Amino acid sequence: MTHGSINPQDATVVDGSQLEHYLILQDPEGQQRILLDSKSYVLGRSPENEIVLRSHSVSREHATLTGIYVSEPILQIFRLTDGTPEKGKSTNGLIINGELRDSWVLMQGDEIDFSSNTSAVYRIEPFSPYANGKINIFLDCLHNLAEKERKSGKYNEAEQYLEQILIINQQLHGELHPYVANCLIDLAVVNYSQNLFQKTEKLLLQAINIRKKILNPEHPDVASLMLDLAAIYNTQALYVKAGLIFLEALAIKEKLLGADNPEIAGNLVDLAAIYYSQKRYKDVRNLYKKAIKIYKRSFDSQHPSILSVQKKLASINKRLRPKWQSFNVLIPLSLILLSIVIAYSFFAPKTDITCVKILSDGSAKSISGDECRQMIK
Repeated sequence: MTHGSINPQDATVVDGSQLEHYLILQDPEGQQRILLDSKSYVLGRSPENEIVLRSHSVSREHATLTGIYVSEPILQIFRLTDGTPEKGKSTNGLIINGELRDSWVLMQGDEIDFSSNTSAVYRIEPFSPYANGKINIFLDCLHNLAEKERKSGKYNEAEQYLEQILIINQQLHGELHPYVANCLIDLAVVNYSQNLFQKTEKLLLQAINIRKKILNPEHPDVASLMLDLAAIYNTQALYVKAGLIFLEALAIKEKLLGADNPEIAGNLVDLAAIYYSQKRYKDVRNLYKKAIKIYKRSFDSQHPSILSVQKKLASINKRLRPKWQSFNVLIPLSLILLSIVIAYSFFAPKTDITCVKILSDGSAKSISGDECRQMIK
């Protein structure tokens, strides 16, 4: 039996304090029924282990079983991990419900294979606290643990919890379901926190594709996720990718909201930021002008959004102004011209005046400037 087929008697949520957790082991020497009432166990063939697997085909320290206290109604779960932190992974690995797993939070009826002759089944008695139709209790528990680990910077542990949520949702709902898309987004967030951008991109593209198929290619949730991916592309200087997916998302939003919606204006400002990174300053200016026009149809002229974009527009206009018109160029140029005028007036040769004297016989005679000045006096 696997977690995909929960018994009908499990259909009631019960107080976790009433539950007992068991591991039913089967090895070459027979069956063992082990009550799990401690916080941690090492499983393997070594006689020093808390749980001894009586088989030479398993590793000495084959796996670690850790009890984790959680909120009601479950109260406690057990996480099985391949190997130990000190000795590393086991030789055979862990096969849980037919799949090789590094780590798994055990659910009612989970089947574990340690080797070809050693296995176990996990049981909660008298019955499971999560049930048909109430599996979300367990999934919420895993999600809370993942979020706690993510905030603590334990990204590997967070990713393992989220991957289990993804697997369970895929088994319950199929590959194309909103829950599956949400799981992929959660995993993308964890990978983005670790600067694993290629994996982040892959996960988000998968989520976008699922949302397009199950919702609508023009659904607002599709556009929202596209804008998130565009922002990530921009941070990675993948400006062409950022611009293309942003324009696709913007077209969806314009159809849904209308081209004059203030939210569209905000998106135009965001697109301008992408273009600014590409030094497409004329496109940036045009987007700012368009955004201001849209804002003015809904807000008064002193609205903070309008004032903010106007400030950005003034800045980009200044950047686009020809260099010879810039303040930093005009001031030195005027000083140069003034210097030329002063220098010319100081160093230019003095030109003496010339006079003409009329003689008594009526003829004209040129005289020097000094003689001319004497005549004037």
